Amino acid sequence: MKKYSFLFSFFLIQFVYSQQFNTNVIVNFESVNQTNNSVFKNLENSIKLFVESTKWSEDKFDEHELINLNIFFNVTRFSENFFIGNMEFQSDRPVLNSTYSTQLFKYVDKNTQFEYVEFEPIDFNQTQFTSNLSSILAFYVNIILGLDKESYELDSGNYFFNSANNILNLANQNNNLGWDSSFSDGKINRFWLIQNLASDESKEFKEFFYNYHVNGLDLMSENISDAKNNISLSISNLKSIQRRTPNSILLKIIFDSKSDEIKQIFSGGTFYDNSDLINNLNYLSPFFSNKWNSLR
Repeated sequence: MKKYSFLFSFFLIQFVYSQQFNTNVIVNFESVNQTNNSVFKNLENSIKLFVESTKWSEDKFDEHELINLNIFFNVTRFSENFFIGNMEFQSDRPVLNSTYSTQLFKYVDKNTQFEYVEFEPIDFNQTQFTSNLSSILAFYVNIILGLDKESYELDSGNYFFNSANNILNLANQNNNLGWDSSFSDGKINRFWLIQNLASDESKEFKEFFYNYHVNGLDLMSENISDAKNNISLSISNLKSIQRRTPNSILLKIIFDSKSDEIKQIFSGGTFYDNSDLINNLNYLSPFFSNKWNSLR
C-alpha cells in the first residue's frame, strides 16, 4: 500500500510541477441536433486535461503564475466523431502590484475541424503529427506561451513560436485542412499568424507587447502619467506595421484583445492629451473607430 501511495504522490507532484495553465473549456453544442450530449462534456474534460497535464517547457510555474486560458468551441456540425465549429482562445496575465489581469490573446479559429473519439486520450508528439485536435491545441498553446513570455521580456518567446511553426509544418505535410496559407479569411488564419510571429515582421509587434505591459500597465501603480505616455508611444510605434502590411494579422491580435482596455485607460482620470493617440488608433484599427472617437 505504501508503494502505491508513493507512486500516486510522485505522479501528482509531476503533474503539479508541469502544469502551466489554469484552463476553462466550454463546448457549445446548441446548434447541433444530438441526443447523446456526453460526448461534448467529455470533449471539454479531455481538452482541459490535455492542456494542463502536458509539459510544454522546462519553465517552473507556481500556482499564482499559472496562465489563465479560456477555450470556447462553438460546434456547428457533428457526425460520427467528426466536429466542425469555431474555436476561440483567450489568455491573460496579471498586472504588477494590482488585482487586475490584462488580456494577452483573443483569437477565433474559424471552421475548426477534427475527429474526437469519446474517452480516448488526446495524444501529441512534437516530432510527428498525431491528430488535428492535438495539433490545433498545441499550436495555440505555444503561441500563448510565447506571447506571455514577450509581455515580460523582449524576444523571449521565440522558442514557443518556433514550436508552433513546427506543428504547422508537420500538419501541412500530412495534408490536413486548416493549415495552409489559403485557408479561411485571406491572411487571417493559422499559417499567416505564425508566419508573422516567427519572422522579422514581428519586431515592432514584440516591442509593443513588451513596452505596453512592462513600461505601461506594470508601471500604473507607480506613475500613471508615465505609464500612459509609454502606452501611447508603444501604440504610435505600430504605424510601421500598418504602412508595410495594411490590415496585418498582428494588429488584429493586438486590438481584438486590447481595444476595450485602451479605451478604459485613456477615458477620464488624470488629464492626458488624446489627440495624437486617437489619430494613431484610427489609422491602425479603423474597425474600432467608435471606441477611439469616444476618447475625444
